[in-house]
Amino acid sequence: MDILAIRDHLIATVMRRIDDSVGSRSEALREFMDVTLPNIEKDASAEISQHIPTLPDYIYKKWAEMFADRMLQTVKTDQLADMCDNTEESNATIALVYLMFMESERMEAQIAEDLSELGVTASNTDEVGNFLGGYLRTALGARSEEQPR
Repeated sequence: MDILAIRDHLIATVMRRIDDSVGSRSEALREFMDVTLPNIEKDASAEISQHIPTLPDYIYKKWAEMFADRMLQTVKTDQLADMCDNTEESNATIALVYLMFMESERMEAQIAEDLSELGVTASNTDEVGNFLGGYLRTALGARSEEQPR
């Protein structure tokens, strides 16, 4: 398997794992808010989760490409070729390594930068998003003030 085929497989595997179901997304956002904002009412988290805008596919693709490029820089080609055999186990391994990559300090900064750029662009036309963003920032700020230092 050549390098381009490996890269394409890594990207495709990651992109297939991204769940774009609106129901699953709302449920995950509700659970996230319920855990991180314990004082929020369940009805409020359900309502808010339905209005949080989705990320465009190009953002996910950019991150998947960054992951594939980093893998090609740091892992031997023959090991990557073995991992790209398209078995469920290998694809699950790729997804796990992708999650670990996304949690890296480098990617946390990249994600913040990308979301900031996206927010600036979207904030010019998204009144609901601006309202929700303000609400969540206020709620998170209040929560951080409540926690002992």
